Amino acid sequence: MATPNPLQDSASATPPGVSLKTFHIAGILADVYGLDEVSPSCTSISCLWLLHPRLQTKQLMGTVASTCISDWNQRGPGDRKTGLIAVAFDQRNHGTREVKAIANEAWRSGNETHAQDMFSIYHGTALDTSLLIDHLGSYVFNEPGAPPIEQHLVMGISLGGHAAWQVLFNDPRVTAGVVIIGCPDYMRIMTDRARLSKRSTYTTTQDAPTTFLGSPDFPHSLITACASHDPKAILFGTSPIPTSSSPSTSPPLPLSDSEQHRLRPILDAKLKGKRILVCSGGADKLVPYHCSEPFLAFLKHATATGGWYADGGVVVEDRVYDGVGHAYSDGMVRDTTRFVRDALADGARITSNL
Repeated sequence: MATPNPLQDSASATPPGVSLKTFHIAGILADVYGLDEVSPSCTSISCLWLLHPRLQTKQLMGTVASTCISDWNQRGPGDRKTGLIAVAFDQRNHGTREVKAIANEAWRSGNETHAQDMFSIYHGTALDTSLLIDHLGSYVFNEPGAPPIEQHLVMGISLGGHAAWQVLFNDPRVTAGVVIIGCPDYMRIMTDRARLSKRSTYTTTQDAPTTFLGSPDFPHSLITACASHDPKAILFGTSPIPTSSSPSTSPPLPLSDSEQHRLRPILDAKLKGKRILVCSGGADKLVPYHCSEPFLAFLKHATATGGWYADGGVVVEDRVYDGVGHAYSDGMVRDTTRFVRDALADGARITSNL
């Protein structure tokens, strides 16, 4: 299955350019946008981490960086206290970090270890994001009296969207995130992809259920890795998401008290107080919305007003764009820019009240 560039038709209006400086941090080339535009009045810095799609490079995210930074700087007052920068870097085995090109390809392109390669690559990217958060301040705003980096946001597209889910779940310093055409349930999306790719390890008949999970195409060790790092598997393992006792019930019925008791400390540790925008293409065949929908239905129901986890302070925006395929559409651009602006404004209010 060919993977298009999700940004090739988006953002028809070219955003104003912003400054770019590249730093070598922990063996990674990190492009930092917006340093020169930070106002001298800023007392706090927010950083937007940008994770690019599969088969692309960090340079692709420059438009996203310019759009969000320019929007924030234009809307902020002249004496604004919060500055915004953005950081993009090559995902593992991409761009300046490519080691084996075939490992970025899918089964249909001849990569027999597609599931292992893709998960390990974007899991590594999520770890790299946390690593760079550890060290970025040593390279920027490192003079005495410089404003601290106090807020971190993540935005990822496609493969970067998968990684953004992991960053949100696994780094408490990242308090808001935008997932563009990404999925929080790796086992579900790869099972669906195995079906579409007609893998011999995928069979499903009345007498023979799906054999994909645990096969050489998706080994048990990969299932174990998902249980440690992938959002749906962290919460539910290989089990279906128990959103309702009646499939026809809408909205879904609450989970049992025992299941809520089991999940609450996990959600407290992973998502409490975080804001998430999820943007999906209604016509996306590569990362179809139905692969994310059960997890998002569970999360929205739990965190909504009156939901059993409403007190967790999690905000979830789940937007599906009719007629949009595997792309970062203009509507997604507008919603991303607005979401980042709102997250920064909220962060600024919290910081000012500390």
